[in-house]
Amino acid sequence: MEVLDLSLPSSNRLVNDYLLNKMDIEKFFDYDIHSPLVYKIRKKDLQKRHFEREKLVEHLLIFNKRFNYHQHTIENINKLLDPSSVVVIGGQQAGILTGPLYTIHKIVSIIKLAKEQEEKLNVPVLPVFWIAGEDHDFAEINHLFVNLQNGIRKRAVPQYHNRKTMVSSIEIEQAGFLEWIEEIFETYGETTHTNRLLERLTGFAEKSKTYVDFFVQIINDLFGETGLILVDSGSKEIRTIQAQFLRKMVEKNREIHDGLLLQQEVLSSNQYPKMIEMNESSANLFYTQNDERILLEYNLEHDVFSGKNNECILCGDELLEVAEKQPELLSNNVVTRPVMQEFLFPTLAFISGPGEVSYWAELKKVFAVMEIQMPPVVPRLMMTIVERAIESNIEEVGLTIQATLSGELTKVKQSWLEQQTADVDGIILDAKKEVEQIHKKIRKVGLEVDSGLGDLLLKNAQNIQSQLDFVKNTINRSILNRNEIELNRFNRIEKSLLPLGSPQERVWNVFYYLNKYGDDFIQDLLTLPFEFNGKHKVVKM
Repeated sequence: MEVLDLSLPSSNRLVNDYLLNKMDIEKFFDYDIHSPLVYKIRKKDLQKRHFEREKLVEHLLIFNKRFNYHQHTIENINKLLDPSSVVVIGGQQAGILTGPLYTIHKIVSIIKLAKEQEEKLNVPVLPVFWIAGEDHDFAEINHLFVNLQNGIRKRAVPQYHNRKTMVSSIEIEQAGFLEWIEEIFETYGETTHTNRLLERLTGFAEKSKTYVDFFVQIINDLFGETGLILVDSGSKEIRTIQAQFLRKMVEKNREIHDGLLLQQEVLSSNQYPKMIEMNESSANLFYTQNDERILLEYNLEHDVFSGKNNECILCGDELLEVAEKQPELLSNNVVTRPVMQEFLFPTLAFISGPGEVSYWAELKKVFAVMEIQMPPVVPRLMMTIVERAIESNIEEVGLTIQATLSGELTKVKQSWLEQQTADVDGIILDAKKEVEQIHKKIRKVGLEVDSGLGDLLLKNAQNIQSQLDFVKNTINRSILNRNEIELNRFNRIEKSLLPLGSPQERVWNVFYYLNKYGDDFIQDLLTLPFEFNGKHKVVKM
């Protein structure tokens, strides 16, 4: 493997301005990630705060020891007892088989930045991955995309679930799930690594009650040696540590709401679109009832919290009591989750995806309301994996990797297609014009004989034109079949690097690469000299 840095602008203007230092950063964030002193300043600021380290360590040890943990992880968890220790943290949902590649990219980013800053700051800097197990949208995590002969297709696990249950609580239907895993691997093709991977995954699935259990075992298997610490936001046990903070969120509910609106006005005045949609009565907390999450709304006049359809109704004092005595019934939404994360962990840096950078920029005043600072928000490493055969195809069609990822592939492919079919298209176009001239004369004669034949004659003209289109398409298909080798080059590049017109990391899954290249794939990725410089990383295989 080798890594190549490319300058590829983000389609998100705020992210682009943030990475290029073209915005007034202090309007949106508490720390300037472009400052060489940012982590030293953040470390010093964290020393002024108190964290429930003992309770957090106790919980993390229990959670991380549940499955195939590595001793390095246990050692890292215990290092959190050191008052000088800090963490680099980021998170994602518990996607099936880890979900799209960007989850792997985020974990690599966490591990790399933690290691880099530990060497510079001379304090323990621990990598932490926050599993968004409290999320309830099963449809977002229940599928992968696979490459079939008839195109790229979505393959969802054969399990129907339409309730708003936390993913941490959704139990796996084992039989259908194991068959689904085998079907996914069939699309990858059998290699010397396939059976070993399937055996491991089958073992993980059989030991798992929920999809989060399954996710944890895979991540431990891939990254355990790095000492990566896992935390599940959907865990009922961690909610006990959150109790005092949940109470504070209930007490400051309106201030959080108003702070977000004020910060969104700052974004709007700088021509940045808002990412977070919040109605006037939103309380930014969920309440769990009958194992379903209900997004709470707040009635200021009556001091009442309720579901949108009055599924639950609690007065302010009742919700404060829930926060204190039954915190497992409450959970955060997109506004309060980042704040809760910062209450729990001494965060040196938060590793974010592009979308997260935008919505964290809306939370500056929310953090201020809760009397803490937003950590340095560091965009994760953006990567594209380019296999050797694909790189050869790119060269054969006369492009570079930079041009391909910048959108030139579509233009070049379209131009090539037009060149192949230009002669036939021109001849058919001329033929259609000549036929139309002849048919006009026929229509004129027909209408003179019987004026009621107008619609029939027009329909006949259209049919003849359609037949000429059919001839053109048939000939062009034969031309493309004759040039199938070159056409397939374009198609292979598209499917590998820009599947469905999206970045590779949003469609493909890491197990395609593990199946092809083996366990060393992750280890090799972790040894690459990545720099957090805002540039796109091309990983050449």
